[in-house]
This record gives sequence, C-alpha cells and structure tokens, in this order.
Amino acid sequence: MRRSTLTLLLTAGLAVPGGAQTPLRLSVADAMGKAREHHPQLARVRSERRIREADVRGSMATYLPVVSTDWSLVRTDDPVAVFGSKLRQGKFAATDLALDALNQPAAISNAAWGLTVEQPLVAPEGWFGRRAAQAGAEAGRLAESRAGQMVAFDALRAYFGAVFQTARIGVLDTALVAARETLRQVQALRREGVVTAVDEQLAVARVSELEAGRAMAEADRIGAVDQLLVTLGEAPGQSVELTDRLELLATEPDSGRRADLDALRRVVAAQEANLKRVRAQRLPTAGAFGTVAFNDGSLAAVSGPAHWTAGVMVRWTPFKGLRDLAQADQARAERDRSVEELSSAERAADAEVRAAEARLAAARAALAAADRALDYSAQAARIAATRYAGGVATISELLAVRAGEAAQRLARLEALFHARIAQAHVAVARGGNP
Repeated sequence: MRRSTLTLLLTAGLAVPGGAQTPLRLSVADAMGKAREHHPQLARVRSERRIREADVRGSMATYLPVVSTDWSLVRTDDPVAVFGSKLRQGKFAATDLALDALNQPAAISNAAWGLTVEQPLVAPEGWFGRRAAQAGAEAGRLAESRAGQMVAFDALRAYFGAVFQTARIGVLDTALVAARETLRQVQALRREGVVTAVDEQLAVARVSELEAGRAMAEADRIGAVDQLLVTLGEAPGQSVELTDRLELLATEPDSGRRADLDALRRVVAAQEANLKRVRAQRLPTAGAFGTVAFNDGSLAAVSGPAHWTAGVMVRWTPFKGLRDLAQADQARAERDRSVEELSSAERAADAEVRAAEARLAAARAALAAADRALDYSAQAARIAATRYAGGVATISELLAVRAGEAAQRLARLEALFHARIAQAHVAVARGGNP
C-alpha cells in the first residue's frame, strides 16, 4: 500500500484448461463504465425508458393521418347489391330499370379496391395524451441516468471491496512471515533449553491462527472478485488485474441534481397531463377524411371507374354514463399519489445526504484514530522485540504485541475502505457521480 501505484492480480478461479488465462485489466473508472453498460439491474430501467419513448412515438397519431386500403371480391344476386355494383362499375343501362331486372336481377361479380385517408383536425384528448407521454419518457430517461449512477457506485464498492480483500491477505501474509520466523527462533531456543515447551506451543498457536485467518481471507477475496465480475456483467471465475489502489480522494465529493427526484417531478407532470387528457374527453373532436374506390366486374379492380368521397366529421359525446367522471377521479388520485411520493422522496433524499455526510465524517475520524493506533502498536512491537531479544520480555508478550500490530493494520485497512466508500456515497447522495 506504500507504493505509488498498486497492481493487484486477482485469480478468482482455476486456470483455463488448454492455455493461460488473460487477466481482465481494470481501473475503477473502467469498472464503473462497464457497470453502466452491463449491470444486471439496468435491464428493467432501460426497458421502461424504451416503453415510454414508444408511447411518445405512438402519440404522434394525434397529428398524423391514418391511411388504409381494402380489397374485396363478391358475387351476388341481391337486388340492392346488383343495382349498386352496376352503378359503381359504370355498367348501368336503361334496361336495368325494368321491374323484372330490378326485382330479379342476374348475379353479378364486383371487385372493389379502396384507399381511405383520415386526418385528425381537433383532438384535445390526444394533445394532452402526447404531453403526458413526453413527460413520461423524460422521467424514464432521468430514472435511467440515476440508475447509472447507482450501478457505478455498486461497481466502485465491489472494486474496492476486492482491493480491500487482497490487501487484507497481504497484511496477514506479512504477519504470518513474522510469526513463522518467531516460531523458528523459539524452536532453536527450545533446543538450547533457553525457553520452555509452553513458549513453543504459543508460537505454534499463533502461526496456526494466522494460517486459518489467511484461508478465510482468501475465500473472502474470491467472493469479492466474483461479485465484482457479476456487477460488470462478466462471468465469475476470471482472472482480474485491478490497477487502482485504495485511497481517499483529495477533492470534495461530486454533487449535482438528483436525477431520481427530477424523474419523479416529470412523473407528476405526466399525471397532471393525463388528468387533463381525461377531462378533454368531454370536448368535441373533428377530423377530415377522403376515400377513392375502384369497382370492376373482373379481378382487375383498379381498371374500373374511380369514385371519391371527402368530408369533415365532428363528433361529440356529452354524456358517457359517468364513466368519464370515474376516469377523472382515478387520474386525480394517481396525480395526488405522485405528488406525495415526490414529497416523500425529497425528504428521504435530504436525510440520505445528512446521513452520508455524517458517516463520512465518522469514517475519516475512525481512519485518523486507526493511523494513530497503528503507529503506537508498531512502536510497541519494536520495543517488545528488543525486550524479548534481551531476555526481558516473554514470548507470550511478544506474540501478543505482534498480534495487536497485525490487528491494527487490518483495522486501519478496513477504516480506509469504509472512508472511501463513504466518500462515494456522499457524491451519489448529492446527485453526483461516485
């Protein structure tokens, strides 16, 4: 941890059969970038955003025409149908006005092809519906942005969690080397009759304790690396090379507008527009339409005479059996619920910022205390080693002091980890990037 750069090679699983495994090289920025692309939790918010954007595209039907076409082929001897078909085909003759021809006409075939265009002109319900869809889509984009910040924070925490677990193994390895050297010295002194069997047993117990702790730390490291890989959308068990060291930022944590709160504000706007849309159902609508139709006695319908129709239609339904009132009540309730959710979220965000800042202050204080404790324990270890070499201190005293020093190094490392995560949490709570 004292080097200017820290490169950790973490092997989370077994070597790949048939060849060496190329480590996945990552900085913390790389990890956060990959998490913003591949984190499993992003699938839902991205899907929600795409659905809302699709609603916006669908709302363009309020302004765009509807074009439809149809083709039909019939054969009939129904008097009315025969009369109309002959007129449309331009084949009506004077003889067709005879009573027998009108009442008992011969069967006729009619192939018809038509094109219809309908253009909305006045559609208040659709206008407000489009506003609601646009606000909903913006809310979806803001929610996705906030989710990106949260998964980046998740990746940073997993990244430094893996760094922490690896550094923890390093501390235990250093303590284990010292303990084994002490054991070797005690065993030599035991053979010379200088120390007792109890001293040797104490040294053996200390080595065994550290070996057990290292085994657990190795298991924790494998779990931490696999958790990081899953966070990045990668398969667990890969070799990972982490290039950033665990240290505090020298600058103040980032801050900005909380995208999740802005998303809720857009949800309120969408619900307000939806309420207006429901109320607009009581207003009349108007639209233009036009059709062109071809009719022929053969399958080649477009070769027959063409007839067109154009017009404007106004529709108004002043009473809908109270259904519109019920829908308005529902929309109003949804709007009021969104307002309350926004108010609650704003209060929760303020509380989150206060709590995050308090935890950061406490973590910094704990780190400073751990630094002081580590200095004292290191001094105590040096003094105990000198006393033991001079025959003044017992082996139990030396082992206890060295165990305390190792514990303080682990405590200082843990305090540093929590302080770094607290810094990132403050940034995210303030609406910034971790």
